[in-house]
Amino acid sequence: MDKDVKNHIMNLMKSGTGGCKHESMTDALECSTCKMQMVRAQSEYNRLRKQYPEKFIRKPVDEGFTPEEQNMGQMLEDRIKNDKAYANHLKLLAFGTDEEKVREQRRFQNGFYERHTGDRLKSLII
Repeated sequence: MDKDVKNHIMNLMKSGTGGCKHESMTDALECSTCKMQMVRAQSEYNRLRKQYPEKFIRKPVDEGFTPEEQNMGQMLEDRIKNDKAYANHLKLLAFGTDEEKVREQRRFQNGFYERHTGDRLKSLII
């Protein structure tokens, strides 16, 4: 849905509700305070949908990874398989104590794992 249309409908739904907060639109339609505003918003929605159908078309979601993202994922997998220090670093970040996590974060920020990676692995990383 187009952002302008959505904002217009939301403003119609908000105005005149008297401070009611409903969890669903069905609840708002049953409320005596909000019923007229919801009916008005619903009729406006239907009118706009008939008048401007192109503004209500949903864009498909792109779920695939780009080739660059696939390449980065493969490089990360290779590094975790071949670099035991980095694999241990990730394990400590996930499951270590608070002190170990802080130590590993400092090491990473200071470039410890880039300096202590073999030349063979550096070519995989870069």
